[in-house]
Amino acid sequence: MTALHTPVCDFLGIDVPIVQAGMSTYTTPQLVAAVSNAGGLGIIGGLGRTPDELRSEIRQVRELTSRPFGVNHVMCRLDPAAFQVTLAQRVPVLSLAWGRSEELTYQAHEAGMKVIHMVATPEEAGLVASDGADVIVAQGTEGGGHVGMMSTLPLVPLVVDVVGRVPVLAAGGIADGRGLAAVLMLGAQGALIGTRFLATPEARGRGHSKDVILNALGSQTLASSFYDDVMKQAWPGAIVRTVRHPLIEQWAERQQEWADAADQLRPSLEAAVAAGDLVLAGESSGLVHDIVPAGELVSRIAHQAKELLAKAGD
Repeated sequence: MTALHTPVCDFLGIDVPIVQAGMSTYTTPQLVAAVSNAGGLGIIGGLGRTPDELRSEIRQVRELTSRPFGVNHVMCRLDPAAFQVTLAQRVPVLSLAWGRSEELTYQAHEAGMKVIHMVATPEEAGLVASDGADVIVAQGTEGGGHVGMMSTLPLVPLVVDVVGRVPVLAAGGIADGRGLAAVLMLGAQGALIGTRFLATPEARGRGHSKDVILNALGSQTLASSFYDDVMKQAWPGAIVRTVRHPLIEQWAERQQEWADAADQLRPSLEAAVAAGDLVLAGESSGLVHDIVPAGELVSRIAHQAKELLAKAGD
């Protein structure tokens, strides 16, 4: 392996080990294609899209790039019809998270697809590796949106040790070349990055959500089950990290009360998300200082990581 070109790059057909997270409907064909064209791996968010919408997204990405890309499906909220669209379109990479399925992994392999599976614990990593996942993503609680309880620093080497020869990507709290270089030193072969790619012109923002990320400090995020409980969503083992917002701060320590008041709170929560006031983003928000095109961002992260790894090897 060279300083930055790791074995997972050859496996996925990419130039640099930078993977853009499949962030639901925040992804766009332009974002996915820009990341892939820059040598990383762009991923379409399948969650929240109808089968027809997902088919259209896949076709648009193919018009914009000839490079590999992926589609993400969330197992605990899987739309079987949308998953079948992904199979029928023979997307190069299937990205899975929040649940396991040996059968879906098998179907993807039968369709000639490679499978990336995100986990939040070493135990889960062992299970999805036994299901046949080709690449494991170890996601730390520093990430945005739905996350587990373990932090990235211990989780990544623990997962590397558990899954043996299966390549591992690190996620959670990574926004620049320093983070990428660090997780490579932990034994990962690359990084999956979400929050940083939200602050690109190609990402689909809501209201002034991108400005919220730009102005947030890393200490200004909060993770709890408030979001899922109020929205009545089932994500077993997950909490939701957002940039701090008065609604969440007001209710964060009142779990029994928010459970009882969920129906009354839901319209306010939905309105805050739609306006871009409440943003699902990770602790790496504090490392985001500009809105930069996604392709340029891939190059910037790769260049910085390469320089740091070169210095470390001197």
